[in-house]
Amino acid sequence: MGMAFYHLCWDLAYFGIIPRGFPVEPPMRAFSHVVAGAFLLLVGVSLALAHSDGINWPGYLRRLATVGAAAALVTLATHSFAPGEAIYFGILHCIVIASILALPLVRAAPLVALTAAAFALAAPLFFVSGVFDSPDLVWVGLSTWTPTTLDWRPLLPWSGLVFLGVGVTRLAPKILIASPLAAWQPVAAPTRALTWSGRHSLAIYLVHQPILFGALFASYGALFGTTSQAGFDGQQTVLAFRATCQKECAEGGGAAKICANACQCVVKGLQDADLSIAMSRRTLTESQEEGYLHVVRSCAAQR
Repeated sequence: MGMAFYHLCWDLAYFGIIPRGFPVEPPMRAFSHVVAGAFLLLVGVSLALAHSDGINWPGYLRRLATVGAAAALVTLATHSFAPGEAIYFGILHCIVIASILALPLVRAAPLVALTAAAFALAAPLFFVSGVFDSPDLVWVGLSTWTPTTLDWRPLLPWSGLVFLGVGVTRLAPKILIASPLAAWQPVAAPTRALTWSGRHSLAIYLVHQPILFGALFASYGALFGTTSQAGFDGQQTVLAFRATCQKECAEGGGAAKICANACQCVVKGLQDADLSIAMSRRTLTESQEEGYLHVVRSCAAQR
């Protein structure tokens, strides 16, 4: 539910129904991190419970292949829809790699898993290095810059939550399995629906966004007499503007991470000031030009 709500906010902002900067405001970003963190923590819990009596290789490999295929599908879909912000290491990609790394931990002492969790969670605070700035290594999470992408859950620190789930569950697996919560069965329709959604979370993850976006796409056209093609054109304009901005910034000697953050600041500033027209490189009025320069100067000052 939390995941669907956050993505719905993105869609509403995309169509201009709510302020475009709302999904990236600190409270909403914190909300998205809590939702993603809960997903990853439960991955660790599930791994520890599913293999508490020994590694169930057929089940493990089947699950790994399913999530891996879903991650590849997300990458392909986002590359087609938003090539400038395609997802190359989102939450599903993180789950796949973290599940491989966490497998030895499900049979190890709980302290080993908890130590691994502490290291993974703390690593980005101490070991960031330009060595990891290469596109081939940026997914590790120790680079000095952040890629422009629709979903970014690098291995460090996010895998730490999977390890934490394993470690906490390994402390008392039999108590968890025998707890009243484990034996609880839903009776009312709403609770049965929630239980069903929990058991099919991957399928829901894959289909909910196309459904939400499609519904808004159709509603937007019905309400405003348009097919929302302007929305798609606008998205491509933003992506092109951001790419050009980052290129020019880099050519001026700016570091990749600083340029990415500064250009994102400019995009958000122009959208918030209702100056998105400036991203299309069209001729601006004097007041629009002044507003555009104010946004650029403000973002440059924050660098």
